[in-house]
Amino acid sequence: MAKLNKVTWLVVMLLLVLSSFLAIKTDFFDNVKAQVQTSGMANRLGAGASNQDTIGQQVVANYPIRFPADHGEHPAFDIEWWYLTANLEDEQGNIYGLQWTLFRFRTPTQLADKTRWSNDQLYMGHASVNSLDSHWFAEKFARGEVGNAGVKLNPLQLYIDDWNWANSASVSASDATETQALLPANLVFQIPLINAPKEQKHSVLQVSVALQQQGPFILQGDKGYSIKSADGAYASYYYSNPSIDIAGQFTFVQDKADQQSSSIAVKGKAWFDHEWTSQLVDRQTLGWDWLSLHLDDGSKLMAFRMRIKGQADYITGTLVQADGTQTLLTKENLSLKPSAWIEVNQRKLPLSWQVNIPQFNINIAVKTLKNEQWNPALIAYYEGMVGVSGSHSGKGFLELTGY
Repeated sequence: MAKLNKVTWLVVMLLLVLSSFLAIKTDFFDNVKAQVQTSGMANRLGAGASNQDTIGQQVVANYPIRFPADHGEHPAFDIEWWYLTANLEDEQGNIYGLQWTLFRFRTPTQLADKTRWSNDQLYMGHASVNSLDSHWFAEKFARGEVGNAGVKLNPLQLYIDDWNWANSASVSASDATETQALLPANLVFQIPLINAPKEQKHSVLQVSVALQQQGPFILQGDKGYSIKSADGAYASYYYSNPSIDIAGQFTFVQDKADQQSSSIAVKGKAWFDHEWTSQLVDRQTLGWDWLSLHLDDGSKLMAFRMRIKGQADYITGTLVQADGTQTLLTKENLSLKPSAWIEVNQRKLPLSWQVNIPQFNINIAVKTLKNEQWNPALIAYYEGMVGVSGSHSGKGFLELTGY
């Protein structure tokens, strides 16, 4: 009987601990869900949206973006992201689309007990890899200032738990700014398989890749001041590097316990974006459609359509020619129109686009290489590889939010 009582006591204690954990986890995720929505859902400001004390620092024109300092985080702004997409091939010619993103959110807290756990910074990580028949994906959450997520500048590091983007410059580099630079870098993460043919046996994908800069950073919009709406009220600071060589290894792990695995070499082209703002987190922001393309003549094209409630869609972009010449695109010289809608995950999505830039004799069709590239995150969205045909060929990525 004493043994039974002891077992019963242990079970009761375990249930109490588990209940407390679940309550904390539920509160945490409810908080995350309320605070990180950026695509037309109820925002964290709610009815108090007019209270300027809760809104983060505003984006204004003529801010001089400087490197390497602005590779770091900007905690006074409400939302920020460091975003990598890559089109990859293995030695057999099989294609893969890779995405890795670190998000930072400013979430003002009213807690009287000011500890590191009650700070106002929240991080979210997303990682995804698609082949033509399989999809690996995961997301992570972490509170800031407690050690398991954030951005460090010397040497530069973007991290959340065991996902890590780290500057790979030589430790003997004579210039300290080399180790503070975003590139070159090594990126490592692992994610579970979420969708695959029945014969697929590998449940976890481990990614280890090296990133090498092959061209300059591009300041989007007006020297990094990127307007997102016709009235100019929505804007962000935004820069990119569309010229990154990526190469490394995918390791397919069959079972975590016995670590049965196989590895392949992959390489390709990557695109990096860094953006921060306080002017996209509200109920009027319905979502956006975004393209990043590597064209066969060496040009790089970014174009997006911003959907704001009560306003006409706002279309803009940037064309970077092979010689580095950069041209701001607007509705006057850029046509960006969906050409086919396909149902994915019970949503109608524009997965084919027609892009026309007469000034540069660009008239291309952009189409997803695989329809099922939906990221089933807490705030779900579409992120996937595309192919280009028409006046130019090429490859790239399409992102769709708010559907």
